[in-house]
Amino acid sequence: MKPLILTSIALIAALALSGCGPAEAKTSERPPENGAQFKKDQGVALTDVMKKAIGLKLAEVAEEKIAPSFTVALSSAANEVTGWLTAEQAALVKPGMEIELRPADAPMLRGTVKRVEKAPYATLGDFEVAVETATPLATGVRVQATFRGAAGEAVTSVPRSALLKTAEGNFVYAVNGEYYVRTPVKVGAMGDAHAEITDGLYAGDQIVTSPVMSLWLAELQVLRGGKACTCGH
Repeated sequence: MKPLILTSIALIAALALSGCGPAEAKTSERPPENGAQFKKDQGVALTDVMKKAIGLKLAEVAEEKIAPSFTVALSSAANEVTGWLTAEQAALVKPGMEIELRPADAPMLRGTVKRVEKAPYATLGDFEVAVETATPLATGVRVQATFRGAAGEAVTSVPRSALLKTAEGNFVYAVNGEYYVRTPVKVGAMGDAHAEITDGLYAGDQIVTSPVMSLWLAELQVLRGGKACTCGH
């Protein structure tokens, strides 16, 4: 985590140093020599030096076959582990499905879904799932269970590292000329490496895959830090 923190600080500092004087609003569209610039409705621009410093990576939006997966916490009781699923998760789970179980401080185990059924008085989820294990576990052990569905048709997708999840929704940073603009997207199926995008992007669009959090922190520094003029306010 230390390299990400350091590069984020460097990027924020560069934006803070970019200045917001009246004369600056008439300068070139290219990012200033101190490394970074933010403009409302255009996004963040970086010099080549800053791109290298933060390890900026780009990729094209592509079409991939995604095998949806999710991980939930279950509790063990002898040869069975149980827990709760949302309706969306339960739709991907069928009896007989093999899943991965990871008890704390123990090797990974394999399990088989025994049943998944709607619980009329559930408080933690809509559906109860029970998984049978070949190896007995002590009662009450917390287990991280990973369920993986079958891959469907190829869909518009991005690497999961490109997704920025905020209180306002899901975003990606799309390439807009020399700028990287935060763009809202709707997310569908989530796989181990890719996420389906149902709205907001098209195959062939170019996006930032890393480090999106650094760009977001830098943008927040400007949007909520009282900057003005060329900083977009």
